[in-house]
Amino acid sequence: MPNLVSVLCVSYNQAAYSAAALRSIFDQSCRDLELVIVDDGSTDGNPDVIRDTLKDSPFPARFIEQANTANVPGNFNTVLRESTGRFVTFLSLDDLLLPDCIDRKLAVMQANDSITFVADRTNREIDPQGATITEQAPMPIDDDAIQTADDLLDVEYTNAHSFYIQGQLFRRDAIDAVGGFDDTLTGDDIILRTRLFRHLAAHPEKTFALLPGSGFAYRKHGENLHRNSFRQVKTLVEWHGAFFADRPAPEVLLKLLDSYFEQLLSSGEQAALDAACAYHPLVAQRLQDYRTSWKGRRRAIKRGMRKLLSKP
Repeated sequence: MPNLVSVLCVSYNQAAYSAAALRSIFDQSCRDLELVIVDDGSTDGNPDVIRDTLKDSPFPARFIEQANTANVPGNFNTVLRESTGRFVTFLSLDDLLLPDCIDRKLAVMQANDSITFVADRTNREIDPQGATITEQAPMPIDDDAIQTADDLLDVEYTNAHSFYIQGQLFRRDAIDAVGGFDDTLTGDDIILRTRLFRHLAAHPEKTFALLPGSGFAYRKHGENLHRNSFRQVKTLVEWHGAFFADRPAPEVLLKLLDSYFEQLLSSGEQAALDAACAYHPLVAQRLQDYRTSWKGRRRAIKRGMRKLLSKP
């Protein structure tokens, strides 16, 4: 008989953290679980850590090792295909599930078949050693005014974020209905969320629930994927074009582009700047606007003064 909940994990070069992440799953108060894990060609010994830790797993587990694809949404689709639970949650193996993460959401979903997903309004933030930085860091969904799928879509559009998919609980049939992750796009969680929100908007009989408190701990460290600036640019440009092409680029995307331009201009990375502009017309137009803006001119003067003063 299939396990009720599938915990789906993706990992790459997380040997320093993956054992703790897996043990946070082993310690769940919900005991009707299965684990499916994919390692995307780690080079730091991560597969050995995972295999050794899984020897202590109280739950059935499948571990998939593969050559590096650098395709995060594709990796999520892999673990989805290999899992069997009626409900699914996700975890990157540098983060942690808190002990009652799954149980508290499962109770809500089993009481109401119309609920497609349950998400926490906040998450814990921890440092590389696991010490708490923030006990309850609010997510953009931490707002009592959010009542409908259209509200969720507005939050996602405004913030390019609503909640981390990690530690949230989803009905498998809803994820199947939207086609899972899109492995032709750069983004992963933002794409799945937006697909689900649009699905809910098209099916008003389906609902969602947002719970107070935190269910997972997000580990802040130097290798967090969101720190890759150009990947973030690609993610948001593709996401905007795929789901919100009828709306202007949101301010959060424009600010990201301005910050990226300033980073490249300050370090003199002209080739990277040219490549970014060639990537998409929106990027090229925003750079033109940035260069002619008061902020852009002021920062250009500051860069010029720094270069002048640094000369011997």
